[in-house]
Amino acid sequence: MNTNKKPLESLTWTAPSHIQSPRSAGWYLIFGLVSLGLIIFGIYNHSILMVITFIVVIFSVLLFTSQQPRALTFRATTTGIASGSLVYPYKTIKTFWIIYNPPSIKTLNFETSAYLNNQISLELGNQNPIEVKLFLSQYIPEDLNREETFTDTLARRLKI
Repeated sequence: MNTNKKPLESLTWTAPSHIQSPRSAGWYLIFGLVSLGLIIFGIYNHSILMVITFIVVIFSVLLFTSQQPRALTFRATTTGIASGSLVYPYKTIKTFWIIYNPPSIKTLNFETSAYLNNQISLELGNQNPIEVKLFLSQYIPEDLNREETFTDTLARRLKI
């Protein structure tokens, strides 16, 4: 019997591009009232730039929250992590961490050397997080002290 297991050369899973939280009519009412309040605040301050900024932010939030999640294929290989058509080589990834608190949070996160957008979060879907951890630990260090960021927690709780 051969007890030497051949190491995996890749790990592939499919998961949604993002988690979309259900929003009630109350959520839209509160969002509308807060939006209206921000616009009135900008008008009260006689700041057209503030009003325009609030309007752009309001429409951006509505646009992003209305997008349906797409099914993406994620792949961790011996050279990097692929998310759809994007590839993150290990040489640009500083560290990774997994946040796993089902059913709401199941993410693989990593920090890259990029100047902007240097923290990437990928959904794990039904993928076993221990398999991902064991596979990635062969190539990049795991940061055991990282937790969900304040902005991620806020966005999840506000359902945006």
